[in-house]
Amino acid sequence: MATFDLTVRYSRELSDPELPCREEHFIHGEMSWTMKAEETGIVLVDCWDKHPVESHLERGGQIARDHILPVIEASRRSGIAVIHAPSPQQARLFPQWTKYAEDRELHGGSGSGPEWPPHDLRRRTGEYAAFARPPEPRVEAVTEMRETRGIMDFLGPEPEDFVVATGAQLHRLCRHQGVVHLFYAGFAANICVQRRDYGVWEMLDRGYNIVLLRDCTTAIEHSETWDGMWLTRASILDMELRAASATSEALVQALDNAG
Repeated sequence: MATFDLTVRYSRELSDPELPCREEHFIHGEMSWTMKAEETGIVLVDCWDKHPVESHLERGGQIARDHILPVIEASRRSGIAVIHAPSPQQARLFPQWTKYAEDRELHGGSGSGPEWPPHDLRRRTGEYAAFARPPEPRVEAVTEMRETRGIMDFLGPEPEDFVVATGAQLHRLCRHQGVVHLFYAGFAANICVQRRDYGVWEMLDRGYNIVLLRDCTTAIEHSETWDGMWLTRASILDMELRAASATSEALVQALDNAG
């Protein structure tokens, strides 16, 4: 059974005892882990080939080529499960997604009991229409793009890879494959990587051991954060409070040196 050794970092929530417990003294900590390759998966969140935010797509594409692709190649060589999680609509474009899907996911089905919150509130329609945000001027182009985008073609999926549409499906895959360690890469750091039902927070709540590959993601920035990539940095720090992180280079090296 192949194992690999990796040093990961996390974000400290308190200062060292000899220092005042003030935020300027909060630092990173490190841990040295030995993991079994067969218990490990790499989750690739929303690595789309199209995105309405041009600068984000350019930055994400470069990250995918320079950092995510080497991780995928090393993972395949090492027997680590490569799991594409490109959103429910995009997942259904690939035949692999059916492997761990349940009947209701494959064929649809209605839940029991009344919907709550009401449908109109969730959609901001009808009597709740006044609570909707004004539409963005590019909304039609964005909607059309959602219908046609897929996974960046150089990332796969290969026939032996997995594709999931939901967190429940990812959980079933991990249970069946014996996966307990999940490495995360993909986009965007401040939205889908964290908040999808197959994202970091949900899988942490399920009890999985999570490692974010911090050079394999980026946030969608804002005019107020663009110059320092502050949303990216803050998102990584936020996840490091509960999960751990590492770099793609460190992981690839660890896998290539696996015993």
